[in-house]
Amino acid sequence: AYQATGQALDIRDAFKADAQRFSRFSQEAPYVFADLSKNRIDASTEALLMDLARQSGLPEHRDAMFAGQKINNTEQREVWHVLLRNPPSAQVEYAGTAPEFIAGEQAKVHATLDAMLAYAEQVRADAAITDVVNIGIGGSDLGPQMAVLALDAFATTGKRMHFVSNVDGHELAAKLPHLKVESTLFLIASKTFTTIETMTNAQSAKAWFVEHGGTDTARHFAALTTNVAAANAFGITTTFGFWDWVGGRYSMWSAIGLPIAIAVGAQGFRDFLAGAHAMDEHFRTRSEEHTSELQ
Repeated sequence: AYQATGQALDIRDAFKADAQRFSRFSQEAPYVFADLSKNRIDASTEALLMDLARQSGLPEHRDAMFAGQKINNTEQREVWHVLLRNPPSAQVEYAGTAPEFIAGEQAKVHATLDAMLAYAEQVRADAAITDVVNIGIGGSDLGPQMAVLALDAFATTGKRMHFVSNVDGHELAAKLPHLKVESTLFLIASKTFTTIETMTNAQSAKAWFVEHGGTDTARHFAALTTNVAAANAFGITTTFGFWDWVGGRYSMWSAIGLPIAIAVGAQGFRDFLAGAHAMDEHFRTRSEEHTSELQ
């Protein structure tokens, strides 16, 4: 298609030939507007893309996700991150899923969310804490770090946010000289509290803390984990968990998003979730209008 039409497509000529090109090749979703009219695309290319979506089974995969099927093929797990983003008042029904399951999981989600955001506000209000160090890897590092950077304009606290993921001790060692024991909070992000890279850095952080006179581990360390016993053995009493159906790449919507909440505040984090929920509903319901085109 590119060789046949795309390579020679002149955008100026395309607009002259089609006065409706802008509206024809523009798409809108919650808080997002995409103008594709200035790209090398025409009706035939669009038809080919729709054909590719049909061949890929896009509607079926979408419905399988919202039905709670085990589409996480590597771990044979459901993928329910949408539940993390539903507001407490949402009356959303997903075809093929028992309403009582949704209600039960939503209750757990919001109990954890409320506790996590209350802690975030407590940290934000604590003037003695000037630096927050998130220690994690993969989804427990990349998502929160990306969002904190992206939402920097909405940050309403002067606290400095740091992220450590590399098992190479140089990364953490480069940050520690710029921190003070009495004004630093460490967040240890590991679902199992056994991830080798994360726990190696966590042990190094604790050793630095103790060597420099730190005594109140419970105040200066918090854990984002489901292994509460291991966190307690480490000296951590503040923990926030999540569930097996939270995949790492989607975990920033769960308690793993605590660094984001500390940066933008509880309401900012709720707005963050609301935006994602709006897009979920757009994908779930608006795309159904076009399902017939894909079948």
